[in-house]
Amino acid sequence: MRFVEIKEELNKESGMRVIDSLLNVGLLPCIIIDKDTHEILYQNRKSIELLGDKLGKLCYEVICSKDKPCDNCVLPNMTGNVAIYDCYMELLGKNVRWMFSDISWFDGRDAVFAKLVELGEENITSDAKWKYLKDMDQDRRDSDSLTHIPNRSKFYKNAESILLEGNGDYAVILFDIDRFKSINDIHGMSKGDDVLMHIARVLKDSFGLDDNYGRMHSDLFAYIISYNNKGEIIKQIEKLRKKINQNEFDFDINTSFGIYLVNDRQVPVNLMCDRAMMAVKTIKGDVLKFCAFYDEQYRSDMLKANEIEKDMQESLERGDFKMYLQPKFRLSDSKMVGAEALCRWMHPTKGMIPPLDFIPLFEKNGFILRLDEYMWEQACSTLRRWIDSGIEPIPLSVNISRYHIKYNDLESVFTRLINKYNISSSLLTLELTESLFLDNPEELNRVMSGLQRMGFKLEVDDFGAGFSSLNMIRNITVDTIKMDKDFLDSEIASEKGKIVVNHTIDMAKDLNLQVVAEGVETKEHVDFLKNSRCDVAQGYYFAKPMPLDEFDKLLQ
Repeated sequence: MRFVEIKEELNKESGMRVIDSLLNVGLLPCIIIDKDTHEILYQNRKSIELLGDKLGKLCYEVICSKDKPCDNCVLPNMTGNVAIYDCYMELLGKNVRWMFSDISWFDGRDAVFAKLVELGEENITSDAKWKYLKDMDQDRRDSDSLTHIPNRSKFYKNAESILLEGNGDYAVILFDIDRFKSINDIHGMSKGDDVLMHIARVLKDSFGLDDNYGRMHSDLFAYIISYNNKGEIIKQIEKLRKKINQNEFDFDINTSFGIYLVNDRQVPVNLMCDRAMMAVKTIKGDVLKFCAFYDEQYRSDMLKANEIEKDMQESLERGDFKMYLQPKFRLSDSKMVGAEALCRWMHPTKGMIPPLDFIPLFEKNGFILRLDEYMWEQACSTLRRWIDSGIEPIPLSVNISRYHIKYNDLESVFTRLINKYNISSSLLTLELTESLFLDNPEELNRVMSGLQRMGFKLEVDDFGAGFSSLNMIRNITVDTIKMDKDFLDSEIASEKGKIVVNHTIDMAKDLNLQVVAEGVETKEHVDFLKNSRCDVAQGYYFAKPMPLDEFDKLLQ
């Protein structure tokens, strides 16, 4: 059809119905563009098949993949003549030729009629050619751009088809690369990409053209298989891991697998993948495990965690987190010489929530930063109240998590607190868990030295529960070590163990460190600690953690 004929028809009031009848007869994709705004006003069916529905989009977004008009845009300079525009279309991954001509839209607007006449160096002359181009474009959208295996959306579709058409039992399996970020950081992003492409080749070699696998994102891959028993799944995973480990890289590629057994095919595949991912997370950091089956308990734990996270901010603002104090007693004369501040969550509807239910979660999501500072404030406020009431205050121990070392200016925070409440820094003991010394010992020592210069006492909590305690005690700058209950229980159960505890205490004494034992629950514990020259004990044998009003009575 000639351009002049199209112009005449567009000026008629018959509008869109006429446009459809005219522009859907031929085989070429056509679009109509508002000359002033660059908006696509119309697409024929061939255009929609090739480019997708782009009605209302801007022509330079579709044709040129740009966010502003091209510098060499032909639209403003068209004066009634036909214009040719050659460009590379990222949407198609091809060089193309457009033919443009001025027209008037049926509502009077100036517009441009554009049809795609050539792709590369070939003229497009058949439906078969357009179907081929459409299929190629769809393949590109379904493939991961780096590895060229199915992407996440394509894997979901393929897995749905497999479950719909297949019989028997199926498992959805997700896996990722352990410490993949370290590979990128140490060896470079390009090497990381090589690892991902290696894994994609392994999947292709293992499954061929089954299309039962895909790359979800980053270093996360998924596949779906049929199985007869769980042992069969484990063997298949072991075989896949062996292939992944057979590579030319000068570093190891370790993988962790999560397995979801499909019991209900009505569950969306994306949720199956989420559940397999939950299983992966349960074995992260455990060098002895490389795979785990999803358990419904994981979902229950996740929902429970979501409930806790939903309430935590409001509870903090409402004052539901309470400071309990557990006394510390000097073993030589049974005098109370301090107390540890412990957090208890008194939820208005759920009652007391155990610390083990929320402290680990808060450490993961970062809320521990706010909760700890709240507890520090409560401790300082209590010390000020005792002083104002004429009660001789005793030092209070407060906990510091590893997140404060990394994300907080502790010297500034504690300076503000002791100035606000006008208390001596000697009344606060700062407890740091032994595991803190694994992360960044140099930075930790710098922070600790600054706090000690301010007059704070520093105490290592859970001593003996973690890594090489004897090596740590030689290098750290603290005032007190607090022996972990499990260390105490396991060691004094045998004669050799008692020797270990005795020598640990003796060594601490030689280094001028005070020794506190926690978890003291029996008279046997007390007698042994006294004979071992331990300084202070804390535990249920003496007193449980208690609310402030009960603790106040002990001081009076």
